[in-house]
Amino acid sequence: MKRYITFLICAVSLATAFFAAACLSFKDLEVYKPGSWEGSGAGYSGIIHLLVETDAVSIVDITVLDYNDDVMIGGEAISELKELILETDSTDVDAVSGATQTSVGFIDAVNNALSKARIKK
Repeated sequence: MKRYITFLICAVSLATAFFAAACLSFKDLEVYKPGSWEGSGAGYSGIIHLLVETDAVSIVDITVLDYNDDVMIGGEAISELKELILETDSTDVDAVSGATQTSVGFIDAVNNALSKARIKK
């Protein structure tokens, strides 16, 4: 009897999970409008301009259009941040040590672009 009840509970739980998954559509998972979005943020030596490409659910690519920060320090920070943001699909990343203002400006620029891409629900 105990096995039958355990089996029944598992079967009902599994059926419920499948039903819930079937009710979700791809539209419910969409976060962004697919496309390319320009954004800007204040770096150490000026404005950082970039282009963020999104599909419906993630950040696909980030292209830096213009920045005036030091190429050695700022460029390295931008490269590292781009990789982290694409890897985690989030701008919730730490600033690069030694290039804090460039990091903040880059993250702000990505967030600025994403604010244009986000689907309002």
